[in-house]
This record gives sequence, structure tokens and C-alpha cells, in this order.
Amino acid sequence: MADADWEVCEDNGFVYKRRRRHLSSLVGRLPADSAEELRRSHRARKKRCLITIRDRYQRELEQWEDLSASLFRLASPTPETTSEARTSSLASPRSFHLSPPAIDGLILELETQETIFRKISDLCNIVDLFCETQEDRLTQSLLDLPIWGSPRALMRSLCD
Repeated sequence: MADADWEVCEDNGFVYKRRRRHLSSLVGRLPADSAEELRRSHRARKKRCLITIRDRYQRELEQWEDLSASLFRLASPTPETTSEARTSSLASPRSFHLSPPAIDGLILELETQETIFRKISDLCNIVDLFCETQEDRLTQSLLDLPIWGSPRALMRSLCD
């Protein structure tokens, strides 16, 4: 009967003996309100998880709203007078008014893009001119072949 009180356990290659636990004795020792306590702790843990998920989604929605607002600001660059008239007439909680430094930044960005486009256009013109010159040279070399001359000149060039 002494062997019935012990059990052999193996944990990742480590073998040991421990006292056998009887489930009937464990159930008898649990207080009656522990089931209620387990249910309460489960609800509290579930509530914490749901609050965490809700907060995460709210932060994500705020980020999307900020991105959307900034996109609308960039997409509709209107003069300040039109913007002021619109904000005064609508009385919205968020205004899409661009500050002068933001306008200066956008103008500088547009000028930079214009310069880049102009340089690319100039490079395309240079490449186009180079290709036309190369094509003219190739065409001229084909036209200079003796095959286009008289048959006697062609025969002389082939015999040489």
C-alpha cells in the first residue's frame, strides 16, 4: 500500500517520485465559495482583456481620423479667405485651416517637385536628341551602301 501513495513523474528527462493526490480529497477541501471566486476572477480577467482591446481600437480609430484629416488638408489647398468663410459658416469641431508655415512648406515642396520635373524633362530631351542623332547616323550609313548605286558600281565594290 506504500507504493499506492507515490507516483513516478517525468519532466523533460528529470524523473522523480511525488505523493499521489486524490481528487476526492481535493474536492472536499475546497470551500464552497471558491467556485464563485473563480467565476468572479474569470469575469474580471475577461473585462480587463476587453477594455484593453477597446482602448487599442479607439487609439487606432483616432490615428485613422488624424490621417484622414491630414489627407483632406493636403487634398484641398484652398485660399485662406475661403477656408475662413467655410469654418465660420459650418462651426465644426475640427477646422481644416492651414497655418502659414504649413502653406510655405507646401509651396516649397511644390517648387522642389517642379524643379525635379523640369530636370527630368531636360534629361528626356537630351536622350531624345541623342537617339535622333544615332538614328540619323545609322540611316546615313545604310544609305551610303553601294547597293543603292548603279549595278556596275555594286559589282565593282563586290569584286574589290
